[in-house]
Amino acid sequence: MEHMDMIDKLKDKAGITREEAADALTRANWDMLEALVILEREGVIAPLTSSVVTSSGTPNGYGYRDPGVRGSAPGESLGDKIKNLARNSLVYSFMVRREGKVVISLPVLLFIIILLAAFRITAAALLIGLFCGCRYNLEKRDGDNEDGNGGV
Repeated sequence: MEHMDMIDKLKDKAGITREEAADALTRANWDMLEALVILEREGVIAPLTSSVVTSSGTPNGYGYRDPGVRGSAPGESLGDKIKNLARNSLVYSFMVRREGKVVISLPVLLFIIILLAAFRITAAALLIGLFCGCRYNLEKRDGDNEDGNGGV
């Protein structure tokens, strides 16, 4: 494979610029795998085992960052992740259904608090529910829009 083809392939697969691809390949002595490792170590691309989805909802190459977003690799800060987790714990509900009817619907945050406060009782209740034909899942609560403000 020619060097230009290798640059284009790395650029497309990793979601980086041609200059970044050429620099990484040159430093890796034109070894594609070594170039990917170099880019990962420098934080230019996400770790090879992760899966990052672009805003369009489709994977970008093999799970690497969007080349138009500078500084997004390797991801958002811990504080942002905690905020998103807290927001989603109120937007989603833990649902218990039996014979297609909703028996219990709790915000995930409340379910986690109950689970932590009374783990053995909650675990026993969930297990008994399985034997009684209950099904468990997480669903986005009705009336919540994309930003989690509940239609406000």
